[in-house]
Amino acid sequence: MSEGVTPTGPQTPLQQAGRVSAGVFSLIIISVIAFFTLDEVTARFSVIAVSALIVLLTQPAAKLVLFERAPWLGYLFDALLVAAFVFSTVWFYRVKADLWTGFYIATPMNIAGGLLGVAAIILLTIRAWGWSLVIMALSFVAFGFAGPYLPSILKHFGTNMADFMQIVWYSFDGVFGRTTGLVADNVLIFLIFGAVLERTGAGESLIHISTALTGRIRGGAAHAAIVASAVFGMMSGSVAANIAGTGVFTIPMIKRQGFSANFAGAVETAASSGGQLTPPIMAAAVFIMADLVGMPFAMVIAAAALPALFKYIGLFAQVYAEAIRLDIKPMAKEELPVLTARDWLNSLLVFLPIVMLMITFLMGKSPATAGLVGVLTAIGAGFVLNPDFRREPKHIWDALVAGGISSAQIMLAVAVIGVVLAVINETGVAIRFATAISGWGEDYLIMALILAMFGALILGMGLPTLPAYLIIAIMIAPAIIKAGVLPLAAHMFVLYYAVYSSIVPPIAYGCYVAAPIAGGNPLQTAFVALRISIVGLLVPYIFVYSPSLLLVAGEFSWSELAITVLRLLAAIWMFATSLGRADPMLGRIVLGQSGVRFVIGLGAMIPIPMIYIPALILTLVAGLFSRRLGAAKPA
Repeated sequence: MSEGVTPTGPQTPLQQAGRVSAGVFSLIIISVIAFFTLDEVTARFSVIAVSALIVLLTQPAAKLVLFERAPWLGYLFDALLVAAFVFSTVWFYRVKADLWTGFYIATPMNIAGGLLGVAAIILLTIRAWGWSLVIMALSFVAFGFAGPYLPSILKHFGTNMADFMQIVWYSFDGVFGRTTGLVADNVLIFLIFGAVLERTGAGESLIHISTALTGRIRGGAAHAAIVASAVFGMMSGSVAANIAGTGVFTIPMIKRQGFSANFAGAVETAASSGGQLTPPIMAAAVFIMADLVGMPFAMVIAAAALPALFKYIGLFAQVYAEAIRLDIKPMAKEELPVLTARDWLNSLLVFLPIVMLMITFLMGKSPATAGLVGVLTAIGAGFVLNPDFRREPKHIWDALVAGGISSAQIMLAVAVIGVVLAVINETGVAIRFATAISGWGEDYLIMALILAMFGALILGMGLPTLPAYLIIAIMIAPAIIKAGVLPLAAHMFVLYYAVYSSIVPPIAYGCYVAAPIAGGNPLQTAFVALRISIVGLLVPYIFVYSPSLLLVAGEFSWSELAITVLRLLAAIWMFATSLGRADPMLGRIVLGQSGVRFVIGLGAMIPIPMIYIPALILTLVAGLFSRRLGAAKPA
């Protein structure tokens, strides 16, 4: 949400109309998947138009700080936006036939129509997501027009307003391009799915069960929060939205067990970010990735499994080490929730819809159909298993409204990404960028990967997962593929850093959501989140050099997988005890020993036998040494 929008206060009639529109939008999405096939051009334009209307109504200009002294100017501004979009709609459909035949001719009127449509979408995207995405898009637009005047490395033929409008508005490469269709067809139903799951009571049941299962471990409340945030994070299209939704429950729970405010916020942020990388849904990015790499969805989901597993093992280990350092004991027996048959039955609120969704996938159905099955199963499970949900059918409507609003916001972001992609295709900058990075990769692949990592972190800052991945996949993934990386590994690599941009300073937008809930400092929370996410930040390098971790057919080796698993386990343990400054057998450890363990952990990560074999041996020696010293300590 844009900072200028007032999030509280009574709903105006227009906002109420926006909520109704959002609920109807969700019903239309469900109905189209279940019963209809639409003309592709009409479908893409309609979904963008409806999304613009929903954002305009639910976040009216009259509520912006800019118009707080004169709300009537806000309503006038919105009326002008509506008029501009209607004008652009008229001209879009006037030239619709020409779009198919390729006989589009620029005229002053249709140029004006396209310009007004793009301007309306950009202004509404600022309300939905703030300035980050729009600034990036406008930078690319400026790059497109300034081509002839740029330095030689960036110089290109440039564009003019007529050509720009053709590629951005009146073609299938820009706002209404293939990416818009792909997201509308496959992703929106999963945003509705996540909203429905949240309102069936699935979240409370999951936190309750997770706390009971992990409470006997030191730092158990934080472990329970990781599980809950991971499950709901994989269904959310926004790290910030997931933190806001689950963090209000999990962060106070972590603090009550004795962890600091900054650490509690960091755990929630790291877990919610990691949820975007967790199969089978991966914040719906899995469907875009499968399409871009030309692989079955099931194969991409399988490839994501082991990296996600080790990412979470690393996070659990960091929390455990922190609990040892702070001498946080397991939860007292009387504090542990007592699980009943009803609790286990309620767990089906989470797992039954996901299982049914996966079964539908494995039957060969489309992602949209699988998402629809998940939505219907979640609603059915809520009615059968949750009496409150059954007594209050309004929860279904609330879920549809929330899913519709999320869908509208995502579609506007994708529309703006379409502007960027059109400029990229027209100028050839992605090819030039790929050539520059692959030049390093021919001799120094690690340098190409580091450049790609920083590029992904910078481009992804402040963006929700899906738009961040889309732009980075077009700009950067081809570069490291050209440098010799497998396509699936390359796309997984950039997705990881697109997601982790949410915890990287100075933007670290996920931490700016978590810190106020925790009562901590956003920047300090970001640095703690980076520390405890070290395995997740490094695991992409592991699967690039050891693709067997992705279970990729044709590049798979059991021996490579076994060695990679050992290396990761050693690194996880060394990093946890080093950065947490604590060992289970020794308690707190000194700075020098912490530094040695960090070096050993890095050595285990490096895919060179002469380095990782000694690191594995030293990890074993350190474990035996700690065990012996710990046993010798007086009770």
